[in-house]
Parts: sequence; structure tokens; C-alpha cells
Amino acid sequence: MATNYKEIRNERQWKAMTGLSEQEFNSLSTAFRMAYEKISGVTLGQGIANLGREVVLSSYEDCLYFILFQLKTAQSFDCLGVLFNMDGSSAQRNFQKYVQVLELALQQQGALPRRSFGSLNDFKKYLQAEEELIIDATEVRTQRPAVKEKQQERYSGKKSTYVKAPVSDQQEQAYPVHQ
Repeated sequence: MATNYKEIRNERQWKAMTGLSEQEFNSLSTAFRMAYEKISGVTLGQGIANLGREVVLSSYEDCLYFILFQLKTAQSFDCLGVLFNMDGSSAQRNFQKYVQVLELALQQQGALPRRSFGSLNDFKKYLQAEEELIIDATEVRTQRPAVKEKQQERYSGKKSTYVKAPVSDQQEQAYPVHQ
């Protein structure tokens, strides 16, 4: 593997590469192993043996590092493949597989935030104890449709590099958008 978690030398590098400390990574690795075995029904070693060929991500830690690295750095799958000695399509398949395992591991640890609400009132009730809500979002460019009706459906209303974000029910504040 061209990039490897074993080569990380300090906490700063751990945070830069995975978003976690080494201790958090090791703790999550145990949950990741259990989630992998629950989803696949076999251990990683048994799965590798069943393939009958050499694999790049040969340990739970390798798989966890792969998925955390991708989530932290957002590489294209081709770049990710180069970094982990696999082709881009394998990187994409591995990402899709291991992101499900990571989600289950985090869910079992109670570390995932609630992602859907039945109503605005449910959302407000869920967040009532929070003093501040920060939303980190990125508008992703898309291919402009040729049909005018489709263009209007997809138009975001964005005309400048500032977004108005409601701070409370009474006030709004504008924040710069970095591109």
C-alpha cells in the first residue's frame, strides 16, 4: 500500500489523515471489525481466503484507514486507487462497501447524529438544548440541463459568493463562501 496508517508518526498526522486521534482510531477499529462481521457473516481473513488472491486492504485497520482517509480528504477514486495501489473502480467498490461498515459501527456506538425528521417541529425539539447550529455545506456544480424547465428546477438561487444563514428566528447573518 502506498499510504499506510502504520507510517503515521504523531497525533497531528492522525488527525490530518483520518480526522481521529490514534486512540480513537484503535477504538473505532474494534467496532469496525464487529460491524464488518455482522454485515458479511465472515471475518475479513475468511473473506480474503475465499477470494483466493492477494488483497491490498488485508486488515480491519487497513479498511478503516482507507475509508476514513477518503472521507477526510475527498480524493477522486482514481487518485485514491493510486494512493492505495488499486485501480479506481476497485477504490470505488471498496469505498461503497466500507462506508456501510463504518456507518453500522458508528451507529452501534451511538455516534451518529439523527439524519431525518418527520417535521420541522421534530427538528426544533431535537435541537432545543443546543445554543448554536453550524451547517457545513458545499454546493456541488452540475451539468446545466438544455431544457428550460429542468434548468429552473435545478436553479439554486445563488448569484453571489455570500450566503444568508438564519442565526435565530429574529436575525440573519451573511457568511463568505469559500470556493
